[in-house]
Amino acid sequence: MALDFRHERLKSITNDEDSDLSIAKIRWKMLARALQEGRVQDSLSFPGSVRQFSTFGLIHMSPTDDVANDNARDRWFQCSCLEEPRLKLKIKLLSGRITSEELKGFDNTGNVCIWPSEEVLTYYCMKNKELFGGNSVCELGGGMACLSGLAIAATAGAKEVIVSDGNIRCVENVHSIIEQNSQYFGATHVDSRHLRWDVDDDLNDLKSRFDVVICADCLYYDDGRHALAETIWKILKVDGIAVILAPTRGKTFQYFVDLVDKDFIVERLMAYDTHVWELNCRLKESKRV
Repeated sequence: MALDFRHERLKSITNDEDSDLSIAKIRWKMLARALQEGRVQDSLSFPGSVRQFSTFGLIHMSPTDDVANDNARDRWFQCSCLEEPRLKLKIKLLSGRITSEELKGFDNTGNVCIWPSEEVLTYYCMKNKELFGGNSVCELGGGMACLSGLAIAATAGAKEVIVSDGNIRCVENVHSIIEQNSQYFGATHVDSRHLRWDVDDDLNDLKSRFDVVICADCLYYDDGRHALAETIWKILKVDGIAVILAPTRGKTFQYFVDLVDKDFIVERLMAYDTHVWELNCRLKESKRV
């Protein structure tokens, strides 16, 4: 489901994941298993492949070895999308390990893989590039690849794209991805930022800066939704628009809608794309989503 909102409007897009094999349950089961194994002195392995979990098959990742890699456990992929032939990005996925100390730190789910909601948001942005041309764009909580924001930077002719996450490991990885793909960004200024929604100093130079804010699957923490709403309010221009994509996941999506409804004009979309909706329905029928 998606939310699209401005200081006047909010739009919401949802991909429904309420079955027993939901992505949310897989995510938390995986993190819980790592903790339960109790390998405190060792590192905890998490495969970084975008294909390990349920996927809508909208974005394609092909392994590539034409990029120098300073860590053999991390892997580079060539990213493409049939809907947008211009999308050609080399993406580094963090495989190998997340240490027990890192698990105790700021949300590490973005270091596990590229989640399906990020895949769907990337596809949505490629189908709606008119939102971004000539505009300043920010992706919040983009994880290890910030795929949606970088896809916009490579194809949509945006003025600038700032991609961000609250986890420093994600941000460092995205910085290396930006360096590797600089030739695809043209005149678009692209940068990665360590941005915590609850740290006002992180927002000082971003206030009222962006025409468009995008975000995928960042509504699951109860104590993070208010900070996310406040951050969007602060960094969005008065006539700006935010596109938030997330699964319904119980009541978490509705909680966020209720939270922002008092400040934004909100539009909530379910069947926002015919192709994605049909894929979602088929996957639900086969109990893969």
